[in-house]
Amino acid sequence: MLKKILLFLAVIAYCHSFSQNVKYKEFSYTQFFKMIEEDKDSVFELSDALIKYNPQTDERFVLKGIHVYEAKDSSYVYKNDIVITKALNLDNVQFLTTTFRKEGIRTKGGVMLDIHFKKSVTLKNTSTLFMRYCRFDKTFDLDTKDCNVNKYIGDIFESGIEVAYSKFGDFNHYAYCAEGLNQLSVEFRDNEFNSTNYEDRFFVGGSNVRGFYFINNTVKYNRDIFVGIFESNFSIVKENEFKSEFIQHNLNSIENFRWFDNIYSSTVFVTQNPFSQNDIIGLNQFKKGISEYSGLMNYSLEVTSRYPVHLTSNRKELVKTYLDSVRYYNEKAFSEEMSLKGQFYNHFKNRYNTQIANKIYMDLKDFETKRLEVIHDQNPGFRSYFKWKVNQFLKLFSDYGTEPSKAIVVSVYVIIFFAFIYLLFPNTWDRHGKNRIMDRYRFFTKYMRKEAGIHEVYLEEQEPELLDSEDFKQYMLAAQKNIPSFFIRTALPLYKWSISGTKLSAWLLRRVDVMQGTWSQLPDKKRTWKTILLVVAFCISLIYDIFIKMLNALMLSINTFTTLGFGEIPIKGLPRYLAIIQGFIGWFMLTIFSVSLISQLLN
Repeated sequence: MLKKILLFLAVIAYCHSFSQNVKYKEFSYTQFFKMIEEDKDSVFELSDALIKYNPQTDERFVLKGIHVYEAKDSSYVYKNDIVITKALNLDNVQFLTTTFRKEGIRTKGGVMLDIHFKKSVTLKNTSTLFMRYCRFDKTFDLDTKDCNVNKYIGDIFESGIEVAYSKFGDFNHYAYCAEGLNQLSVEFRDNEFNSTNYEDRFFVGGSNVRGFYFINNTVKYNRDIFVGIFESNFSIVKENEFKSEFIQHNLNSIENFRWFDNIYSSTVFVTQNPFSQNDIIGLNQFKKGISEYSGLMNYSLEVTSRYPVHLTSNRKELVKTYLDSVRYYNEKAFSEEMSLKGQFYNHFKNRYNTQIANKIYMDLKDFETKRLEVIHDQNPGFRSYFKWKVNQFLKLFSDYGTEPSKAIVVSVYVIIFFAFIYLLFPNTWDRHGKNRIMDRYRFFTKYMRKEAGIHEVYLEEQEPELLDSEDFKQYMLAAQKNIPSFFIRTALPLYKWSISGTKLSAWLLRRVDVMQGTWSQLPDKKRTWKTILLVVAFCISLIYDIFIKMLNALMLSINTFTTLGFGEIPIKGLPRYLAIIQGFIGWFMLTIFSVSLISQLLN
């Protein structure tokens, strides 16, 4: 290990010493493209050169005003006056730009502007390149290693990679700065990376750079899309459209990361260190989900070791198999997936974004539930089955404890379900029990047959209760000479109060009495409409009885569910045993509700 470290340091020292001793050839932009045009070979090669902006000859390579910054000028017209028909192979060629004011307008001189490259372009060790409105029909390969070129060429020029409003097919760029974090920035904005050729792919990344910006680009490939960022001070990946069967992001050691408002056509495979609290991540961009890349890579290597298939062959099938099943039954893959989801959860929780954190937590628990199902299928047993089903119940009941209000809704459904069962069976809370409706028929039949008012029939029905109260009154009056007057004065109001309800009901019935005499004695002219009134009155009384019975069933269900308890269960038969089951369910569900509510309050 020590030998490898010493060898690595020696290579870096050599490269550093070499870069300091390089003698650069210098050309203006006009001279550079003239050299390409005059070269007789099909491949133009150049090394160790500085392409500098010359105000006298390079007016063609100047951007003014709005072109210098982010916004795209829709009025820009392609000149199409520079078309490169040769392949380019450049090594350590730096395209230097400088910013100045001309006629009060901020201007950038030395920009690769509106150039059409019809053959492949390879740039090695290029750390300064500003490009606008260029088109590449073949491979574009940019390798950035010497990130400190300004040390040798002065500070009047700008270093960095900045590419905007250009079109690419096969694309590859990686910026690696061996001397730690420095001033190099990499920016790709408003570009189109598009190829239908399966052999073409998209690869872009930066390591040990100051800033990495990938904004508002369109990336569409049949094969792989890779975006990697390592050891960056500030990075942004936003408002891009990624369309491919396989999309991978490697994100490590980024101090300030902005990752949001992108559009992904498939699952995003991510390899990363934990996010920091300063990062801004948008969860809604992952419509197709996210997954941990290491598990897929291990599975792909396992497949290719068993079958003579290249890693990328049948990639679509490999990815689908991994997402649908492998990451659930493979313990290592499951662990890595849970770790990734946990990193997202901790990030949003640390930023006090409870709503999104809960959403991620639900996804994490759903993933765990599927894993428990696989474990039960592999090793059936009560414990594995119980864990699996408890997770399913917790999702149904309270979204794994993240939504206490949902627990209340589910509890209401349970209470109503058992109340319906209790409604079908008699209980002692109903005053007349199962004979209540028959008593209504008997009462109305007696009223229509008897030459008496409805209030008289009612009082007759209530006579047993009235006699009890009357007996109490007569008993107290008979004893008034032998007891203190206090008892008489308080007993008589009690007597009046006990019969007040019955007397009030009788008074109301007397006011609404519709018949005089029996129904059979009614004239034919009155019989029809009085029959209608009697039927309406009967239906009202029947609805009232049903309402009271439903209310009793509901109260019984609430009492049982909340485990308030009573000495004697006021029902018989099957509902008595169902009440015990409901009491257990209520105890279990209310306990979970309490824990869920406390958890959310603490969060």
